[in-house]
Formats: sequence, structure tokens, C-alpha cells
Amino acid sequence: MIQNIDTIDDVVTFIKQIAGEIKDFHPLEDFGRYIDPVTNRPRYSEDEATMRNELLNCCFDVCATEDADFFTFLLALFQETAAKTVVAIN
Repeated sequence: MIQNIDTIDDVVTFIKQIAGEIKDFHPLEDFGRYIDPVTNRPRYSEDEATMRNELLNCCFDVCATEDADFFTFLLALFQETAAKTVVAIN
């Protein structure tokens, strides 16, 4: 997992990592609330959730500084990831 979010490239890296972890990711959801569908237990430990929440907040900050809309950016990256998954399956 990326440790710092300082640039738009870091935002991209973080989103791609989260897309690989959570299929139903929503940027306004606390990472501590995600449940593992197999175990029905929290997906992340308290420390893991806190770290991801902090990194997500940094994504918003970087996007604001770069005058980029995080939600549009996030949607485009998730669509790209989903399209690659569909191609790989076919």
C-alpha cells in the first residue's frame, strides 16, 4: 500500500490499489465499515482502516490543490479498471 499521497500520480496509485481490494468502494465510506464477504468480519483492522482513511483524505487535498475533481477522476479510473477486468475475462 502506498504510504503518502503527494501528487496526482499518487492518487492514481492509491485508487488502483483500493480498486484491487474493494469492488464496492465508495469515497465517502469509512474504511472501517467495509465487511469481508467471505468471513463477514471487518475487511480492515483499525490501523489499516485509519491509514486508508487518511490516505483518502490526502487524495481529496491533492486534487483540490491541482484543481481536479476527485469524484470524476475516481470514476474514470474505476471504469478503466473495470474495462480491463472485462477484457481479461473475455
